[in-house]
Amino acid sequence: MHQLKVGERVLVEVVSTGESYPGEVLALDGASVRLLTAMRGETPLPGTPVRVIFVRRDGLYEDDGTVVGAGEAPEPALTVRLAGDPTQTQRRDYVRQDASLNADLLAGNRSYRAVTKDVSGGGVSLLFTDPPPLAEEDEFDIVLNVPDGRQPIRARCRAKHVREVLGGSRWLVGSQFAAIAEDDRQRLVRFVFRLELAQRRLLARK
Repeated sequence: MHQLKVGERVLVEVVSTGESYPGEVLALDGASVRLLTAMRGETPLPGTPVRVIFVRRDGLYEDDGTVVGAGEAPEPALTVRLAGDPTQTQRRDYVRQDASLNADLLAGNRSYRAVTKDVSGGGVSLLFTDPPPLAEEDEFDIVLNVPDGRQPIRARCRAKHVREVLGGSRWLVGSQFAAIAEDDRQRLVRFVFRLELAQRRLLARK
């Protein structure tokens, strides 16, 4: 269940630098996997330790590996020999990161604009400048613009709490996804994980 599949989207982390890049599995050959990546600059040399991170229904997994080859296909492609024993790094639904994404909502046949306060694979919290037309357990449709170069994510949400924040100048709606495509949920999980990796690099430099 936890082995990689052709066509699956992953994150490739270079262990020595902590830099991470989105990728896609092109081919599998035993313990080796060929990955199409969006790496910038020089591709890792053979022997470079990397970590391949991917999503399953029950959480986030990672598998250690070593670069054994690189090429152009036409974008940078890596061949990585994996350890073949993926480990679960964290449960998906509890991973939450602060992130400001533009969101369009449809509730009660009316459209609204909001900005996310935080994002996870299980739901989002939204900030409004005016009192939102929502109460606890109300459902609404949402369109999220995720900066991954793909189409916006569309989902159905259920409000879990509504309250005033920031001295009454903003309203916060915490929500859970009532319906979301599994591929879109994975996109959000990868986005959140990339934010975590970026924070780790910033902390390491201090």
